[in-house]
Amino acid sequence: MIRIQCISIDYRHVPIDILEKVRISPNAVVSMLTPGSEAYALNTCNRAEIYWTGMEKQGVFNKVSGLIGVTPGYLDRISLYLRGEESVRHLFRVASGLESMVLGEPQILGQVKEAYRVALDEHMVSIVFNKLLHRTFRTAKRIRTETAIGRFPVSVASEAVELACHVFDEIQNSKVLVIGAGEMATIAARRLRDRGVSRITILNRTIDRAKDLAEELDGVALGFNELHDALKASDILITSTGSSKPIITREMMAEIMKKRHYSPVVMIDIALPRDIEPDVRKVYNCYLYDLDSLKEVVARNFAEREKEIARAEEIIEYEVGVFSRWLKGLNAHGTIKDLYSLMEYYIYEQLEEKTSLIGEKEKAILEDALRSMAKRIFNRPVSFIKKNPKLDYIEHTRRIFRLDEDYQDRHKRQQTSAGASRDSNKSNEEYKGRP
Repeated sequence: MIRIQCISIDYRHVPIDILEKVRISPNAVVSMLTPGSEAYALNTCNRAEIYWTGMEKQGVFNKVSGLIGVTPGYLDRISLYLRGEESVRHLFRVASGLESMVLGEPQILGQVKEAYRVALDEHMVSIVFNKLLHRTFRTAKRIRTETAIGRFPVSVASEAVELACHVFDEIQNSKVLVIGAGEMATIAARRLRDRGVSRITILNRTIDRAKDLAEELDGVALGFNELHDALKASDILITSTGSSKPIITREMMAEIMKKRHYSPVVMIDIALPRDIEPDVRKVYNCYLYDLDSLKEVVARNFAEREKEIARAEEIIEYEVGVFSRWLKGLNAHGTIKDLYSLMEYYIYEQLEEKTSLIGEKEKAILEDALRSMAKRIFNRPVSFIKKNPKLDYIEHTRRIFRLDEDYQDRHKRQQTSAGASRDSNKSNEEYKGRP
């Protein structure tokens, strides 16, 4: 029986200063692999995880503990061990942002995809994990499109951008100045780019960091000595530096606004301590928003995201069920059983369509003829799988006959026909009795 297992080390179980030193290297995972096994490693700033199948739990624990420099006992205390459907469900939750520090954040899916690309390049994954990861991507996409969990910004930086978009209906045409190149400023700058802003200026005390971020965003990098000119030219300002005192004062903005002929400017201060003096809002046409203005909205948005969790978990449970059925069917017996179930579905479908104008005797003759023909057709793949029960042959057979794609519809329709169910059981019993 194929069983997927997982070791997860994340921010909930380990202090960040320790977690940032933990990494499960894909190269090291490759050295763990045994014939027929598969593995997948995911490393982000908030978690380090390994998923595997085909290897013993204790052997993986020993190798991972050696890799990160702790004893197996200590690894057991700081990690979460999952197996079977629990590990599948966990991966789906991680990729969908339900396990993230910021609920529903979208960046994690990109990291999951990148880790999968590495796993492909290193030949760490095969049939089982290819299917698992693609089902993971599908699940995350469904949650993103079928729920509102990602539509409410829950970080101050994201809300700052949403506020700017609200003030400027066509923000794409606005000139935006981002002061700072740290985490919050970077999030804001990237989100501005995602919203279509093409004219972004990054201003930072360390010009090299400004250049790195500006290059990523196709923007312009400036040093602090150009602050006045940058403020004069900008429609929107988002600032988040580590300064211990305000870098923009009321007097400075009063002078700049004269040069701007009092053209409106939206100033969003997400720094702590503040980068902009509160009195700046007294300058005509300076619209200043700070953390106090944004936190209430962020808290309200977080509550809205939490309302979407139940719907997201429903999607995850459905997708876990789909994958689990596929995994359980990934053997000769399960696949042959599903082939006979498919055969009975086709027979039932034809009888339902063709027998409304004929009597019971003719219906019985037609049913026997259909079953005889179907058995002759299905006998070939059944015989082949029995003689060659390899995973790749089984997976190809399941894909050719689409045994997993429309399972739900076939199952529901077959349940409406007791006769079809009895015939299906009869065919399964016939299979069991064969050598």
